[in-house]
Amino acid sequence: MTHASPFGASSYLTMGATLFPTAFMSRYRERISDIQSRLGVSALHCTDMNHAQVSLFAREISKLRLLNFGVISKKSTLGTYKEMIAGEDQAQDYYNKCAQYLFELVGSYFGSKGYGPSSVAVAFEKKRGHDYQRLHRYLTTISSKPIDPRAAKLVHLFPNVIEAKTKEEEPLLAISDCTAYALHKAFCSENNKLKLTEQRYLREMKSKFCSDEQTGQIANHGIKFIKGPVAMGLTGPDLKFAQKLYSKPLS
Repeated sequence: MTHASPFGASSYLTMGATLFPTAFMSRYRERISDIQSRLGVSALHCTDMNHAQVSLFAREISKLRLLNFGVISKKSTLGTYKEMIAGEDQAQDYYNKCAQYLFELVGSYFGSKGYGPSSVAVAFEKKRGHDYQRLHRYLTTISSKPIDPRAAKLVHLFPNVIEAKTKEEEPLLAISDCTAYALHKAFCSENNKLKLTEQRYLREMKSKFCSDEQTGQIANHGIKFIKGPVAMGLTGPDLKFAQKLYSKPLS
């Protein structure tokens, strides 16, 4: 997630998730520390890094054995759902709904590989003021009685515990942060003076997103555009880039 307040300055909310083989995690934490030293930054927070630093970080991520997932939502497409969650907990409910979509992507992958909930531990980057027990209860309810077939995928993933940690406590969260940042920069142009998007970071990491093994399709496997790129109002090169994620890449 790229903004502390989901209904704040940005009209988009993006989230990223990364799967790591347990056996590699210690080694990858060392790699993260090495990259941080190489970039000369106090922490790997993409919003505090310049273009060259984020580009290099994304390129280094692409060299690791991992699998990325991401969701991107434009708040203006919420429709009646925004009214349904109106109130003091609106921001939390919106965050949790996007987290559900993210869990569905990972759960679908787990189901295709025959993995179960006992195969994974889940850590979220700690967001100040967010109730992660509320998130856990919400996902428990959805997974136990799914109405939408996509929500049924949660059963393959949903763990008993969701931990909330800072990047200092779990350095590997920096990779998921970069995933969410790359999605935001690729499709949201409102937060810079020139109103331009930047797809470099997402292109660097594109090969690390979950995709359909037969078609190579990334959309709805590794990246979910909630409501779809057209409904989001994407146009021009941004729309074309998004649409390519729905089809097999050219060889």
